[in-house]
This record gives sequence, C-alpha cells and structure tokens, in this order.
Amino acid sequence: MDRSHLGYVTTVDYPTRDITALNEGSPYREIVVSDSRERHIALLQRYKKHWLVQCGRWYETADRGGDLDADQAIKLAAWVLEQHAGGRVTAIEIAALIEEMLEARK
Repeated sequence: MDRSHLGYVTTVDYPTRDITALNEGSPYREIVVSDSRERHIALLQRYKKHWLVQCGRWYETADRGGDLDADQAIKLAAWVLEQHAGGRVTAIEIAALIEEMLEARK
C-alpha cells in the first residue's frame, strides 16, 4: 500500500444542535475532504433522512439516513482522496458509496 500523503479529512458533529430551528433542517454531522494543498474536494453533510454531497460545483443527495461509523468515514474519505488523486471523483459516486455503506450497516 502506498503511504504517500493524499490530503486531509475533517469531521464535525453537532450533537446538541436544534434541528427544528430552520425549516430546511440543519446537518447533524459534516465530513470535509481536502487535497494535500488544502483545496476542497468534497463536503458531506448528514441530515436526518439523507446526506448532501458537494463536490466542486456539483451536488448530489444520498437518499438514505443514518450515520457512518468511524471506520466507514475513514474508508469513504480515503476512497475520495484516492479517486481525486487518480483524476476525478464526482458527487454522484460519493453519494452512491454512502448509500452502499449505510445499506451494509443494516
């Protein structure tokens, strides 16, 4: 396995957030993935019943609620970084992987 530095992952949880404060809702958790130059690759936001994925100027929704455990979040971020280093990763691909990981937790 190549151990070169591909980028950064930041996770933020909002355990005491009042999710009723805004009609459109507020995220419970955010995962931010950046390349080795600290440039944004993807923002993943977990809401009550879905995940919103921003990758560049593009957005996609993973239509499955639930949280990723720590191992899944790390695997997802590593996959995003590897795909980005190899050329390109899309919001559609990330959302599909989130749905796959959440389905596996059932």
